[in-house]
Order: sequence, then structure tokens, then C-alpha cells
Amino acid sequence: MTILIVYGVAVVLSVAAVVAIAASTRSTTPVDLHRLAELEKRWLVIVAIGLASLLAATIWLTPYGRSGTASGQVVTVRASQFFWRLTPTTVRAGRPVSFVTRSSDVNHGFGVYRGHTFITQIQVVPGRNSTLVHTFHTPGTYTVLCLEFCGLGHAAMRASFQVTK
Repeated sequence: MTILIVYGVAVVLSVAAVVAIAASTRSTTPVDLHRLAELEKRWLVIVAIGLASLLAATIWLTPYGRSGTASGQVVTVRASQFFWRLTPTTVRAGRPVSFVTRSSDVNHGFGVYRGHTFITQIQVVPGRNSTLVHTFHTPGTYTVLCLEFCGLGHAAMRASFQVTK
């Protein structure tokens, strides 16, 4: 939600800047190309600073790059057209879970949901382990869906696991 607010504010400010520039440039005088080149350089710097600021404000909200701890849990995930095999299928809440994923055939998208709420995801690549670390805080049943179209049975590719206290 925070990311949406930050980007919403950025869009509103950008539109306001474009409107202000458009209103200030209505003139019949000849264009000064040297001045225009200087303005383009300034706008480039302003846009670069704006994008860097947005990155700095939101980079800490991404769920990637976290690693498991010694007290973490490991779930082995094997993907194949058109099923998921998770071992084990029960994990404890409040402790990091490392999902070690691997595909035996094509690319798959390991997407974790609780009800209709998206929790996290990782791409599952053939012949290579990919690890996703996530800590579940709410006990319940979580569903795994494939987020990468992998063939005709893609829509039926689902599994579930339990998070207990």
C-alpha cells in the first residue's frame, strides 16, 4: 500500500509539472536551441533524482534478498507439468521458511497465496535450485499456484501447505 501511495504522489507531481511547463511555453518567439538543451539537461537530472528517490524510498519494502537462519525450516519444492510436490507440507509460524525450488521440465512461477491475498513468489527454473525465504506470521492454509504459463494444464497446477502455531 505504501508503494502505491508513493507512486501515486509521484504521478500527480509529474502531471502537475508537465501542465506547468506546457502553460509556460506558449509563445510565438523563436526557439533558443542552446537554452532548450540546457533545460533538457536539468530535466534529466531532476528525473534521475526523482527515480533514485523513489527507489531509495521503496527498496526496503521488497521481500527479496533475505536469507534463512539456523533455526529456519526448509521445504523442498519440486515442480513438473502440472503439479507441485512440497516436502514437508506443514511449517511453524514465526520462523523463517526456506522454499528450495526446482523444476524438472519448464519454467514455473511459485506463487504463495492465503485466500485471495498474494504473499510472495519466485521463478522456478529447470535444472537449477532457486530459494525463497519467507516468515509466515499467520497460521492457516496457504495455496501455491503456478504464475508462469507452463502448458495446457497450467490452471490446475496448485498445492497447499499448513502454517501452524
